[in-house]
Amino acid sequence: MARTNLSELCLTYEQMQMHGTELEKYLQRYLFPCVAIFGILGNALNLTVLLNRSMRSRANTFLALLAISDIAFLSLLVPNILANYPIFTFNYYFRFFYLNAKVHLLSFANWSSAVAIWSVIAVCADRLIGIRRPLYTRSDWRGYRMILLIGAMVVCTGALTLYQHVAYKCLVRSYCNGTQLYSKCLPVSSPKWFGKQPNPYSQSFRNFIDISTMLYVVLIIICPIVLLTVLNILLLCSLRKRTKKLIFGKDDASSRVAIDGMTYQKTEQRVTTVALIVTMFTVTNGPSALIHLLSTVYQIRLRDWYDITLIGSTLVICGKASNFILFCLCSKHFRNRLFSLTQKKMHSKLDTITVRLIDRRKDSHSVTHCRRFSVGSEARKERSKASTATPLQPRSAKPSVQM
Repeated sequence: MARTNLSELCLTYEQMQMHGTELEKYLQRYLFPCVAIFGILGNALNLTVLLNRSMRSRANTFLALLAISDIAFLSLLVPNILANYPIFTFNYYFRFFYLNAKVHLLSFANWSSAVAIWSVIAVCADRLIGIRRPLYTRSDWRGYRMILLIGAMVVCTGALTLYQHVAYKCLVRSYCNGTQLYSKCLPVSSPKWFGKQPNPYSQSFRNFIDISTMLYVVLIIICPIVLLTVLNILLLCSLRKRTKKLIFGKDDASSRVAIDGMTYQKTEQRVTTVALIVTMFTVTNGPSALIHLLSTVYQIRLRDWYDITLIGSTLVICGKASNFILFCLCSKHFRNRLFSLTQKKMHSKLDTITVRLIDRRKDSHSVTHCRRFSVGSEARKERSKASTATPLQPRSAKPSVQM
C-alpha cells in the first residue's frame, strides 16, 4: 500500500531538477556547453595535424592519444549538460536513459581522463629523454612497440577504473502515476541503505571496492601528479642546461654538440610546448585531484564540498579544451601546418565544386543539344513523309509562237 501511495505522489519542480546548486545550474547551462564544443572542435583540429604523415613521431602519437581521450571526455559530458535544460530535465525518456546511465558515463569519463594523464606523462618523458640523448629523437620505434605501449596504457587505466561501474547503486523510482522518474545513488560500502534496510553486498565485495578506490587514487591521481611535476622540472632544467652549453661552450670537443641553431630552435619550441601543456594539465587537474584525495582519505562526503568539487571539475573541463590554444600560441610549425592543411582542404573542396558545376553545365548543354537534334530530325522526317505522300505535278507545256 505504501508503494502505491509513493507512486501516486507527484514531485515538485525543485525536486525534478538535476543540478545541486545554482552555481552548477549556470555552469552547466552556459559555460560547459561552450567549453565542450570548443574543446571537441579544437582537439579534432589537433588530430588533423598530429596524424598527418609529415608530423608522425612518438611524441605526436602520444599527443594524438591525448586529443582523442579529451574528445571522449568532453563528449561524455554532453548528456550531463543536456540534463540541466528544462526540455530534457522533464522529458521522461531522457530521464530514464540518463538516470540509468549516469554512473557508467562518469566511469567512462574517468577512464578517458586517466588515459589523458598517462599520455601527458609519456610525452613529457619522451621529450626529456630526447634532450638528454639527442640520438634518441632520431631513432624510430617499430610499429608494434608503439601499439603495445598505447594498448597497455588504455587497458591498464580501464582496469583501474572498471570498479566505478559497480561502486554505486542507483535506485530509479517512478512517481506521479508513472509520469515522473527520480533516482538516488548510494555507494556500495555505505552502512545505510535504501528503506533503512541492511546493506545487501558482502563484506568481501565492499573490501574489493575500497582497495580499488585506493589503487585508483594512488595510480591515477597521486603518482601522475608527482611524476608530471618532477618530469616538468627536469625537462625545464635540461633545456636550460643545454642552452648554457650551446652558448658558453667549453673547450673540449665532447661538450660541443653538433647541432645548428635551427635544430636547437625547433627543439626549444617543442619542449616549450610540451612544458606548457604539462604545466596547464597540472594546474587544471591538481585541485580536483587534491579534493578527491582528501575526500577519500578523510571519508568526507562530496556534498559537504559540493561547490568546491564543482570548481575543481570546472578547471578539469577547461584544461581539456586548452591544448588547442597552447598549440596555436607556442608552436609556429603547428600553425603553419594547420593553415596549409586548411588551404589544401579548401582548394580541394573548391575544385570539386567547380568540376561538379562544369559537369552539370556540360550535361545540361548535351541534353539541350540532343533535344534540339531530336526535334530537328523529327521535323525532317515529317517533311520527307509529306513530300512522298503528295508528289509534284509536271507543269503544262506552253505552245510555241511562230512568227
